Amino acid sequence: MMKKLLLILLAVANTGFMFTGGIGVAHAQGFPNKPVRIVIPFSAGGSADNTARIINDKLSVLWGQPVIIEFKPGANAIIGSDFVAKSAPDGYTLLLTSPAHVVNPSVYAKLPYDSVNDLKAVSLISATAYALVAANTLPVKSVKDVIALLRAKPGTLSFGNSDSSSLFAGHLFNMMAKTEFQSVPYKGAAPLMIDLAGGHVPLGFASVSSVQNHVRANRMRLLGIGSLTPSVLFPDAPLIANDLPGYEALFWLGLFVPRDTPKDIIAKIHRDLATVLKDTDVQKRILGLGAEPGSASTEEFEARIKTEMALWASVAKAAGIKPE
Repeated sequence: MMKKLLLILLAVANTGFMFTGGIGVAHAQGFPNKPVRIVIPFSAGGSADNTARIINDKLSVLWGQPVIIEFKPGANAIIGSDFVAKSAPDGYTLLLTSPAHVVNPSVYAKLPYDSVNDLKAVSLISATAYALVAANTLPVKSVKDVIALLRAKPGTLSFGNSDSSSLFAGHLFNMMAKTEFQSVPYKGAAPLMIDLAGGHVPLGFASVSSVQNHVRANRMRLLGIGSLTPSVLFPDAPLIANDLPGYEALFWLGLFVPRDTPKDIIAKIHRDLATVLKDTDVQKRILGLGAEPGSASTEEFEARIKTEMALWASVAKAAGIKPE
């Protein structure tokens, strides 16, 4: 009798274990069943905001749940990133951020989260190259001209930058060209464009999306773009890599989730976002912002994050930038 009872108890225990295990690996079934929020660690009105508004309506329809945009700006994206890093790892709180994510470890000695381990890459949403532009008053017409001028008169030219990642794009140029030109920080791309158009700063690094209208209106000169392939927006624009082989500096926007978010939920979010990014209306609107829709796999995006973190760390060292 005892032996029969023991067998029954073992069977029940095994059934319960199998059932629990089934739940454990089926996180994505029924996801999402409540509103999802996309946290943006920047102020409203910027490229991250505009891009989020392009995708959130489509995701809302696809998921049958509201997708809410929430702004948590401050400290060069650290405040919003930390909020997401410490959120529940269930897929309902997403971070939409920029290269600030990979630059910050080289700028700040102590972050309240681990950039590599506490936030997991999900999907690249869009990307646009940084561009080197010159004031019309500067007598240069190419990247080669800039390099020659900098080498002939080291330290006499400066470049404006609108954020930490465009600052690093300029220092990468310095490192690869073995030149010296100083950085002039601006609080955003808009004031930098005003000063470039007015000839108050000779050179600037900013995203193609920031410079495109000014270049087309002949308010400044586009010398080169920081992608390895021609830009869809400026197919005839020269590549900086033509004169500095391997030079690449991109402004991208991507989605991240807290660590320990189940892999099947990450896979579903990536898959559904990929569906949204293939929508012709979405593609047209992203191109209208001066960027190109992302198409990388999660693994490819993760690899880019690790590569860029290592690159910007070496650039910071070469430029004498010490984390504070």
